[in-house]
Amino acid sequence: MKTTVCIWCDAFVKVQDTFDDLQHKAVCSQSCKDAETLFNLWMSDEEINRRAHYRYLTTGEDSE
Repeated sequence: MKTTVCIWCDAFVKVQDTFDDLQHKAVCSQSCKDAETLFNLWMSDEEINRRAHYRYLTTGEDSE
């Protein structure tokens, strides 16, 4: 087994020898996994575009 760090809190995590840092993500706990999942949902392209579209639709002049 080799050691890497958690992608969320930088705690040390033991992983299999076949673990590749470029293809996989290591987490140390369920709460770090949940935080990473929520962050990925919040910062997804679809969510960013949805927020930008909403902001475009809801901002404007009062005289329009």
